[in-house]
Amino acid sequence: MAKGKKTGGRVAGTPNKNNQTIMDKLAALDCDPITGMATIAKESMEAKDYVTALNAFKELGQYVAPKRKSIEMTTHVTYEDRLRSMSEDELNEELRGMEIDPANLQ
Repeated sequence: MAKGKKTGGRVAGTPNKNNQTIMDKLAALDCDPITGMATIAKESMEAKDYVTALNAFKELGQYVAPKRKSIEMTTHVTYEDRLRSMSEDELNEELRGMEIDPANLQ
């Protein structure tokens, strides 16, 4: 198998069998879950049932604006770089109590 080349399996965009079965059952019942949630959200707002409305809107919101994944950020800042970026007061606080050889200071 060539690297990066797909061989076999479903064609991209084709729903898997489980999802297709569920979609077929919902279609047979003339049931659209998105429309249902939107109706519940709107009716709950009108009835001032804000807890139910919030839950319905939160569920619907995932289809409009998916949750973002957190990312880990790493930097390559040395301790010396960090010290150089400090103000004099921050530097004094950081170095307080450390024994420093003045001959090594530049």
